[in-house]
Amino acid sequence: MTGQQSMPAVDVRAPAKINLGLEILGKRKDGYHEIRSVLAMIDLNDDLRVQRGAQRYGTSSVEGVPADLNLIDRAIQLFQARSITDARFSYQVTKRIPIAAGLGGASSDAAAVLSSVNHLLGHPLTHDQLSELAATLGSDVPFFLGDPVAFVEGTGTRITPVPAISSAVLLIVPNIAIPRKTATLYGLITTDDLSPGTRIDRTLRHLRAGLPPDQADLHNAFAAPLYTLVPSLAAVPAALRDSGCVRFGLSGAGPAHYALLCDSDVDIVEKRIRTALDPCLFGVARTSLLLRRPCLTPIS
Repeated sequence: MTGQQSMPAVDVRAPAKINLGLEILGKRKDGYHEIRSVLAMIDLNDDLRVQRGAQRYGTSSVEGVPADLNLIDRAIQLFQARSITDARFSYQVTKRIPIAAGLGGASSDAAAVLSSVNHLLGHPLTHDQLSELAATLGSDVPFFLGDPVAFVEGTGTRITPVPAISSAVLLIVPNIAIPRKTATLYGLITTDDLSPGTRIDRTLRHLRAGLPPDQADLHNAFAAPLYTLVPSLAAVPAALRDSGCVRFGLSGAGPAHYALLCDSDVDIVEKRIRTALDPCLFGVARTSLLLRRPCLTPIS
């Protein structure tokens, strides 16, 4: 036990994200879809401790997260192969980000572990090399290695930093599981859900001017297919609208939704949302956009 405690370790916060709009331009020849989106980290995170020198990989503080742990294990294995090291690592994860909600929890955890093991070995891989590894794990993973707000395009792995803005965020997370959610929703996409990307262009202009996006530009191409698949979820945007929210949207492929709010409006909007939606079916939490990505904390 004493030997394990003396091994180098780092603590890291793995933040969730929301999508400030998501447009699907069409399907590519390779079968993937061409997207444009703006991703923004929020102040809701999983906590990880990554340690060098232990016997095996790791554990989570909650049950029901095998996909998250599998992605972390894959991240470690890919890093070991790419950096040609036989170093061993263990990790502990305290999950706070809702699972499979469109908030990027598994992707963020994987990125946090990649950064951590690279730090513990003295940075044998460059940022670009880490990003290449991250892209093989999932389209959102490279984003979590960089700035807190970014424009993503292609399959989501072409990333351009965007200035961050301050905003309170209210999250609404339906208590529902959708098997093979993203693949199912992509299968429901029709030509009516495709768009040329001009909404994201307007959002980028707003953010670069220090302004929040317009409501019309927070459009998410997965919204219509999601409400077709699970009609009860249409109650969420209706409740947000009726509660006076002027900027809200669906995050990723859902089912989590968010509202961008002024600090002075959070209390009243949260109260209205909690009254409008069944608390057994919909979780509500307040947070905010991040202005910087969390840093690693070495543990002595």
